[in-house]
Amino acid sequence: MNKSIRNESVHSANERNCDRTLLSAYADNELTQQQRQLIDLHIADCAPCAQELKELIQMKNMVKGSSAPSLEADKIEALLEGSGSRIAQTIAWTILIISLCIGLVFSVYEFYFESNLSVFEKLIPSLVWGSIIGLFVSVARQQFIARKTDKYKGVKL
Repeated sequence: MNKSIRNESVHSANERNCDRTLLSAYADNELTQQQRQLIDLHIADCAPCAQELKELIQMKNMVKGSSAPSLEADKIEALLEGSGSRIAQTIAWTILIISLCIGLVFSVYEFYFESNLSVFEKLIPSLVWGSIIGLFVSVARQQFIARKTDKYKGVKL
């Protein structure tokens, strides 16, 4: 083995100023065979590094053995589909639709009755907006039909 590699990875036990950056990689089995052998030789002579490696391995095993608390699917669905959530969603959609209708009526009135544009200049934007609204209604209708006829709606994953 090359002594410079050994000195860069882990210092000798006599120096007690060890480079402990590779101990975590050793605990995770991420080192090459050569690096593992250097660490094995070092921790045989260096009690502080051996103790730190032991603590790292214990901590790794504790983390591996623990589990994160999880909400059951029914509880998550109950939170998302609860009555408070549905009421808030209904109110928000109602306010949005009403405000869009008011804005649309005002814009149409201003465009057709208060502007000095020719009939042709009013016709082109009317056709564009009419087609956009038609597409929106068509897609919304398809979504409502799909929601009602979805045979997988009650399937839980």
